[in-house]
Amino acid sequence: MAMGPAFGDIKGKDHYNYPFRASGTAVGFDFQIGGAIKTNLLLHGTLQIKSIFGPTINDTKLDSRYSFDENFFGVGTTTYTRGNFFVTANAGVGYYTLSLETDNPFAPDDVSTDMGFSFNIRAGKEWMAGKKWGLGAVVFFSRTTLTTQDQAFTERWNSNRFGIYFQATYNKVK
Repeated sequence: MAMGPAFGDIKGKDHYNYPFRASGTAVGFDFQIGGAIKTNLLLHGTLQIKSIFGPTINDTKLDSRYSFDENFFGVGTTTYTRGNFFVTANAGVGYYTLSLETDNPFAPDDVSTDMGFSFNIRAGKEWMAGKKWGLGAVVFFSRTTLTTQDQAFTERWNSNRFGIYFQATYNKVK
């Protein structure tokens, strides 16, 4: 699992070609679970969430009751080298959600896009913090591209995000 800041804008255009841009520093969370398929090669399922609390949308700063999230789930592989350096590649589906925290049970809480293709690559280093735990640092790049289509409208969305995560890895050693 890993957590840290994520940077980069999320951009969209509606069917009138009107641009939409969400920006701000996100808090990212990454969770992967899997196992070794051979020495130094892992296969895993991945869940990632990058949330901008109080985002700036089209140059208007929203308060902290709003969040703009980029969500991802998919599969990936990680390979380790000598010295516990590693490279990870994940591919799957992603989508965006604009949420409003409200006490009104009749008000819609969030609006989500359709799902589309998403991938990310990560590189980092881990240090052993015991027989079963590794602690490390990761740099990553991610991209999500999708089209939300309804009978009345079409929206196109994409993001190029990057960041630094701090990571903890549990290794089930026999």
